[in-house]
Amino acid sequence: MKLISIFCLAIIALGCEIQYGMLDNSIEADTFSVDIFEDKAANAPAGYGADFTEHLRDFLVSRSKMKLRSEKADLEISGSIKRYYTQAAAVQSNEDAALNSLRVTIEVSVINNLDETQSFEKDFNQLSNFESSTDLASVEESLLEDINDKLSQDILNELSKNW
Repeated sequence: MKLISIFCLAIIALGCEIQYGMLDNSIEADTFSVDIFEDKAANAPAGYGADFTEHLRDFLVSRSKMKLRSEKADLEISGSIKRYYTQAAAVQSNEDAALNSLRVTIEVSVINNLDETQSFEKDFNQLSNFESSTDLASVEESLLEDINDKLSQDILNELSKNW
């Protein structure tokens, strides 16, 4: 009898569907465009502006109801990579760095064609830490993935703040 009860519960559980969404539906715009971010930071890797642009596009498509357009979008996003540098994050007792931070500052401009009062220009800063004994080149890609996610979330938060 227990086996039949467990089997029935398993069938019921498999038949249930739970949907959980991470979409930000608070933005009233239906479409957006993102121009390629200009590389202005001297230390940034070649092509980082284009890489960040692709990341931001994918991030906004996957986390909002907005559709990506190449022109005539409700929101027009552009910007540049303003600063890209490393800095000591934690110092040991002998004054050597235990942790370093890769820091990125981007300058973002958003033109809201639905409501011009919602347009803005703003700098966003993010960082990701790594062991000072580790060569930046060996961890830079994973650090940038983390930073790009954080910067993209900051932009999405700013876009949805006033809706």
